[in-house]
Amino acid sequence: MNQDLTFEDRKLRPEAIRPFKHLLTRVEAKQLDQLFDVQSVPQAAAPQRHAEKQQQAAKEQAVTTDQITIDDFNKINLRVARIAKAEHVEGADKLLKLTLDLGDGTRTVFAGIKSAYAPEKLEGLLTVVVANLAPRTMKFGVSEGMVLAASGEEPGIFLISPDAGARPGMRVK
Repeated sequence: MNQDLTFEDRKLRPEAIRPFKHLLTRVEAKQLDQLFDVQSVPQAAAPQRHAEKQQQAAKEQAVTTDQITIDDFNKINLRVARIAKAEHVEGADKLLKLTLDLGDGTRTVFAGIKSAYAPEKLEGLLTVVVANLAPRTMKFGVSEGMVLAASGEEPGIFLISPDAGARPGMRVK
């Protein structure tokens, strides 16, 4: 800075200041609406393709999550069991109480097969049971496994049964 200038000379004079100029302008909501108005741009197929991609991804995700490894399957202890006793459960619309012989002992299982089977016709039949399912306390008692049955869109419940040569306690692999 020049030492020869006095204090008065160093003061800014109003005519030396340039007029005010905005660096940015305000964006109004109306302008944003126009900017992002998707309906004005002809993209009829874009939402359709996006929806199709999402559906495909969901299907792939479902297939992936439904699959298990052989290690997961080996955790399930499936055993052949003979139905030693079958009886109606008082107060239950769908359940039958089954006493299953697994060769080394018996277990009680409540099965929702009442609409398809009469208890007296089940006694003596072989079936497959999930033997390592955690016991479940129900209103009618404790269920110590699950018998396997098939069902589908059409009416009917069908117990899974092994061939005649199978014996109670055999492991299903």
